[in-house]
Amino acid sequence: MRRATLLRRRLPARALSSMRTARRAASIVPRSALAAAAPLSLTFAATTLARAEASHDAAAAHARERAERLIAAADTASRARRVPSRWRLLRRAAGLSLRAGPLLIGRMTADVSQLLGIRRIDDLWWRWCLVEVERAGPTFIKLCQWAASRDDLFPVQATRRFARLHDRVEPHAYSETLISVQHAFGDGLTIDEAILGSGCVAQVHRGVLKDGRCVAIKVVHPGVRELVDCDMHLLRYVGSFLEYWTPSLRYLAVRGTIQRFEKVMRAQLDLRTEAANLEKLHLLFVDDEHVFIPRPIEDVNGRDGAQRDVLVENYVEGVPILKYGKERSEAVRSALAEHGARAVLKMVLHHNFVHADLHPGNVLVETSTGRLAILDAGICVEIPTETHEVMVRVLRAMLEYRGDDAARLLLLTNDFEDTDGLQAKREAAFVDGFAAFVENTRTQPIFDSMASYVGDVCALAVNNRVALDASFVAVALAVKVVEGMVVDLQPDFPFLDIAIPIFLKENCMRASREEAGRMSGYMNGLLSGLRNEE
Repeated sequence: MRRATLLRRRLPARALSSMRTARRAASIVPRSALAAAAPLSLTFAATTLARAEASHDAAAAHARERAERLIAAADTASRARRVPSRWRLLRRAAGLSLRAGPLLIGRMTADVSQLLGIRRIDDLWWRWCLVEVERAGPTFIKLCQWAASRDDLFPVQATRRFARLHDRVEPHAYSETLISVQHAFGDGLTIDEAILGSGCVAQVHRGVLKDGRCVAIKVVHPGVRELVDCDMHLLRYVGSFLEYWTPSLRYLAVRGTIQRFEKVMRAQLDLRTEAANLEKLHLLFVDDEHVFIPRPIEDVNGRDGAQRDVLVENYVEGVPILKYGKERSEAVRSALAEHGARAVLKMVLHHNFVHADLHPGNVLVETSTGRLAILDAGICVEIPTETHEVMVRVLRAMLEYRGDDAARLLLLTNDFEDTDGLQAKREAAFVDGFAAFVENTRTQPIFDSMASYVGDVCALAVNNRVALDASFVAVALAVKVVEGMVVDLQPDFPFLDIAIPIFLKENCMRASREEAGRMSGYMNGLLSGLRNEE
């Protein structure tokens, strides 16, 4: 009796009420009927769960299939591009020469002024240079922005200046937007004249579909693709000329560098590539309650919402993350910083698929849910399996303070040509410098100042003519940009506390996959032996 009384005191009122209800039901319904219904209830629950899982798997398979179809269409269109006429190339070359000539004369004047101790001329020249680059068009804006992300190839004083470039051009007319949308989908879409955002490749409007859904409509600027085709031909000619007449620049592999940039640039000119990237990211984060990836609309007037020149996707009502954080409490800013850091580290360490343009303007906070919305996935890096394994091993070596091992792993991807017979000495200097750099992190954890560390590693690489793998650099810089965003939200954010568990989890999962692969090989061999014996 006493035990029952104590049990009742420990149980909450709701639990006691449920117990009483169950007793009443048991007194009314025969126990045999309850026993007979139990298997049916379990079967119903199992069937419902199986249906939900099957539905989720089907949706995931459909998303993957759509992404593959969009990428294939974009690749086909890229191979079918037209070659610009000679007259157009000459006219474009003349226009660019008129911009570049005065800049070269100004650069020589700035160098002479620096020798005389007048540094203000150098600052004025860089401002002038950035203005001329913006006026030169989308190819050169993107080229300089891309160069700003390759601290391992170009001097720091240049990359820091190029990082200030704004991704802006004059927006095209509203009538041009209507023509492009009508050509892609026909009539029936309501499009706001106001521009939500305009870059050097495309601009975005808000729109409404026939069924009343609010969407974002991204439209490529008319004529931009032909202009980029012309510029890329000229850049290839310039690259070949520089490599032939300036042997000292061959270590940069100028033509290969231009080819890598061209691949990045053309991916942004076909909006089907961005749609495929959005589908992949949405699939990776579909179960994450703190991150939202807008999806391209599948059916717009009977056509896929992802076309070459127009992309229709979910509309996100939100505020840029840094602006949102300034108006919120410290606890909210801390939560946003943690969600952003986790999202990027999952991309890097777990998913092997990284959004490579994660500046604060591409990360919004949904006003209705507080989730992070990641936009503009035109540039994404899909890390090859072998490269990802090397990257994880490099991070592990750095965390274990084995800097020489980490440096030798990085050298596996070095493709600079040995034009003067000194590359072996440079690589040895890179290993020594990297080992000393990692040893210094014993007093300052590696993830506590990622921005400065990435810059130091890239400076070490360019000084010793070591070309780091492009995907590795893109990943490092993505983490660097996000770290800057996180620090703006919370200056003392514990990046290490977030990074280490995710890193260790991925390391364990990788070891488990390798062990499973070995076991699978062993079992296959065993079964083959048994079959042979039979």
